[in-house]
Amino acid sequence: MQMKLRYPLIIFVAVALVAIAFHFWAPLEEPKTDESFLPKAEYVKVLSAGHNVTASGIFWIKGLVDLGGSYLTGQEYAYLGHVGELATSLDSLFYTPYYFVGGVVPIQSKDTSDYSVMRRATKTFPNDWRLALYFAIRLANGPYKQNAEAADVMRPFSTSTDTAMPEYVRTIYRTFELGAMQTEIALQTVVEDCTNPAFATFKSSLKARARRILGYGSMSTSDEVKMIDTLIAGVMAKQVHPMYAYQELLKLKYVAPDTTATADSTGAPIDSSNAPVDTTAALTDSSKTFTDSVKTAN
Repeated sequence: MQMKLRYPLIIFVAVALVAIAFHFWAPLEEPKTDESFLPKAEYVKVLSAGHNVTASGIFWIKGLVDLGGSYLTGQEYAYLGHVGELATSLDSLFYTPYYFVGGVVPIQSKDTSDYSVMRRATKTFPNDWRLALYFAIRLANGPYKQNAEAADVMRPFSTSTDTAMPEYVRTIYRTFELGAMQTEIALQTVVEDCTNPAFATFKSSLKARARRILGYGSMSTSDEVKMIDTLIAGVMAKQVHPMYAYQELLKLKYVAPDTTATADSTGAPIDSSNAPVDTTAALTDSSKTFTDSVKTAN
C-alpha cells in the first residue's frame, strides 16, 4: 500500500514545485535589460524531479505567450533566445524551439543568446539542412559577421543525399567562404568557380557573388554591373580568359564618391582622367584572342 502511494506523491510534489516556479515567474510587462526573470536550467532540473520534458514544454509555452503578447502591444520581445535555451537545455530533442528560434530571431539582431540554441540544434539534428541554414545565415549577418563559421556549418551539406534539399543549399557554403575572404581572394575564387563544370548551372549566382564582392547592390543596374555580368558570362562560356576577367573585375570595384572634393589642393578642378573606362572594346579583343588560342590549341 505504501509503494502504491509513494509514486503519486512524488509526482504531485514535482508538479507542485514546477507550478510554484511558474507562478513566481513574473509576466514581461515591458522590455527588460537582462534575462534574470528566467530560472536557470540546472535549478529547474532539480525542482522537476526528473520531469524535464514536461518542464521544458511549460516554459516554452510561457515564452510563446509572452511573444504573442508583444505582437499585440507592439513591444519588442528580446528573450526568445533565452527561453529557447532554457527549453532545449531541459530537453535537447525538443525540435520546435530550434525551428522557431532559427526562423523568428532577426538575422541582424545584436543579441546573440540564440547562438547557443542553434549550435545545440546543429549537433542534435546534424542532418537537418533547414536548421543549419537558419544558423549559417544568422552567423553571417549577426554582429560579428562570422562567415567562416557559417561556411563550416553548411559545408557538410554539399555532399548530402537528401533529395528534398534545394540545389542552392549544396553550394551556399561557397558564398559564406567568399564573405570571409579579402576582396582579391574572394574575386579570384569566383572566377575559378566559373571555370568549374560543377558550377555550370549557377551563372546567376556567380554573377550575384561577383557584384556583392565588388560592392554593388543586388538591384544596381549601372554600366559597371553590366560589365561584371558580361565578364562572368564570358568566362563561363570560355570566351574570356579567366586572368583577363579577374584583372578587369578588380578595376570595377565600387568606390564611394567623394562629394566634398571639387578641386585639388592647388584649387584646380580635379582631373577626370581617372574615371572608369569603358572596357567593352578590350573585352571583345580579349574574347577573340582567347577563342583563337583555343582553336590553335585544338
